[in-house]
Amino acid sequence: MEGCSKTSAGAASGLPDDPLVEILSRVPVKSVCRFKWVSKAWCDLIADPDHRKKLPQAMQGLFVETGEVSEVDDTKLARIIFSFIDLTVRSVPLDIDPSFSFLTEPTGIETFVFLDSCNGLILLGNRQEPSDLSVGTYMVCNPTTKQWSAMPACGSCDTLSHTYLAFDPAVSSHFHLSHTYLAFDPAVSSHFHLVQFQMPDVDMEIVLLHVYSSETGTWSQNQIDEQEEQGQLEGWHHQFTLEVLDYHCAFVNGFLHLIVWGPDRQHILVVDIQGKARRMITVPGMADGSQRHSITCYLGQYQGHLHCVTIDSTDQNNDKLSTWVLQDYDTQEWVLKSTVNSLDIFGETGVTPEYQVVDIHQVCNVLFFFQQLTSELIAYNMDRKEVSVIVTFKDYKCRSDFARYVPYFSESPALTNKH
Repeated sequence: MEGCSKTSAGAASGLPDDPLVEILSRVPVKSVCRFKWVSKAWCDLIADPDHRKKLPQAMQGLFVETGEVSEVDDTKLARIIFSFIDLTVRSVPLDIDPSFSFLTEPTGIETFVFLDSCNGLILLGNRQEPSDLSVGTYMVCNPTTKQWSAMPACGSCDTLSHTYLAFDPAVSSHFHLSHTYLAFDPAVSSHFHLVQFQMPDVDMEIVLLHVYSSETGTWSQNQIDEQEEQGQLEGWHHQFTLEVLDYHCAFVNGFLHLIVWGPDRQHILVVDIQGKARRMITVPGMADGSQRHSITCYLGQYQGHLHCVTIDSTDQNNDKLSTWVLQDYDTQEWVLKSTVNSLDIFGETGVTPEYQVVDIHQVCNVLFFFQQLTSELIAYNMDRKEVSVIVTFKDYKCRSDFARYVPYFSESPALTNKH
C-alpha cells in the first residue's frame, strides 16, 4: 500500500478513525477490500498495521504440502515438501515461512502434515517415523505472527489421523478411524477448539467425540449415544456411516459442516464447537431427486454462507461441476451459483479426469482445482468463465494437500510459543 495518503479517512468521512475502524470490522471482507479504492485516505486507514488486527482479511494464498516417495535399498521413504503460493499481486513479498521452520527448529520435528485451517490458524499433525500412519501431537500455528502451541493426543487413542484408517498394534488389534477439525472465530474468542470424531473399532457402532479447548488446555470426551439420550439429532450415526466420513469440512458462523454418507446419498452434518450434532442438511438437488448421480466434493465458506460443489459424473470423461450456496438454513434453500464442465477446465485428456476442489476464494468468485494428471493448480473464475494455471508442481509424486492462508495479525494468548 505504498503511496497511500496520510490524510485521515475518518476525517474525510466525518468520523474519527477509531469508530470508523470499528464499523469496518463488522462488514464482509469483500466490502473492506473494495473500500481501499474509495480514496488514498481510506487505503491508508485499512492498510495501517494496527487497524489490520481488527479488520476482516481476505485469502492471500495457499500453503501446499506435496509428498514424494523414493526407494532406497528396497525401502520406501516418504518425504514431505512444503511450499507457498501467493495469490495476490504485490510489490513487497509476504513475510511467510513456507517450510514452517519456526516450528521445526524449536521442536526438532520435520514430519508435519496439514490437517485443517480456519480463519488464519493452521492445524498440523506430527507424523512420527518410521510408520507413515503413526501420529503424535497436534500443532496449531499462526503463520503471520509465527506463534504456535502443541497439544497432546487425547488419552483414549494414539491414532489421530485426519484422512486415514490407521492400525496401531500397541493400542489394540483393531483399526481406528478419526477425523479432527479446527474451529476458530477471532470475532468471538481468541481461543480455538479441536473437534475429533473417532471410531475405536470399525466393526462397532460406537462413535466417540473428543473436543480440545485451548482455553482449558484439556480434552473432553462425549459418546454419540449419550447425545442421543439428550435428544440431539437422535440416531444419526445409525443412519449415516462414519467410517466413510469425508474429510471436507467448513467452519461457518460458529458451526462445523461435514459430509456424511447415508444408505444411498450424502448429507451435511452440522456440529457445534462442543462436538454436539445440531442438524442434518440435505445436499443440493437431493430433496427432489434431481442430483441422484451427484456427489459433494467440497464444502467451504464464502461471504458468511456455506458453499458446496457437486460433481455429476454421468458422462465418463466429462463431469458437470455445480457450485451452490445455502441461502437459508431454516428452509435449506440452495441456490445454484455456477455450472461448468470438466472439459472446459482441464481440456480433453482422453481419460477420466482426476482432480480435487482445493478451495474457494473468499472475495473473488474463483474455484481452485488440483489436476493430478498434469500436477497443476488451476483457477476457474465463475463470473468471467476464465481458466488459468496458477502453478505446475514439478516435484509432485504421490499426493498434495492445501491449507488456506488468511492473515491473522493479532497475537493470541491461545498460542503460547513464538520463534
